[in-house]
Amino acid sequence: MPSFSFLPNQTRFFDLFEQAGDNLLEGARLLQDLLDDYVDVDKKVAMLTEIENKGDSIVHQVTDLANVSLIAPIDPEDAQQLITAVDNALDEIESVAMRISIFQIGQPTKLARQLGVLIYKCAKEVNAVFPSMRNRRQLDKIHSRIVRINDFEHEADQIFWQGLKEASSRREDAFHFIIWKEIYERLESVTDRMEDVGDVLQRVLIKNA
Repeated sequence: MPSFSFLPNQTRFFDLFEQAGDNLLEGARLLQDLLDDYVDVDKKVAMLTEIENKGDSIVHQVTDLANVSLIAPIDPEDAQQLITAVDNALDEIESVAMRISIFQIGQPTKLARQLGVLIYKCAKEVNAVFPSMRNRRQLDKIHSRIVRINDFEHEADQIFWQGLKEASSRREDAFHFIIWKEIYERLESVTDRMEDVGDVLQRVLIKNA
């Protein structure tokens, strides 16, 4: 029969979410570094894979904790959706890096680097949210960060379309278009997954208002 605990597990939830936020931010930092300083590509991709594996471990820990905790700081279903949304963003970051490595591109484009900056900005906002969740008096601070995540995602949409237009202008090089269409789609998808995190957080705020 499993043993149940109370306050220590509540604190553990917050610890794990903060670890997930730190891990996501590190993944975004590594992706931006890969795009801005395009050297040692395979080494950087391997580091991102390690970060993604760490994220998977945190997901499992949150799931296990939810299953043995009678009292949780947020609804267990919301906790699961939140940690999954963070992990999905990290999965997409690794997916971008893997494709850059597989396609063996010459250099990242200026627009790809701009998307890398936006991804890092989104991750900073997500990372800053989790410490605020420990104190209900700070929950109002989360809303402004959700708004900023949404703004960054909308900006990423515009860069994505610009990237597709730029890639399609090289009509004589279909391979170039196929590669960059895939990379731009994956980069933009990272910001979509960050926005998903914000959507779950918004539901948590409403429930705890």
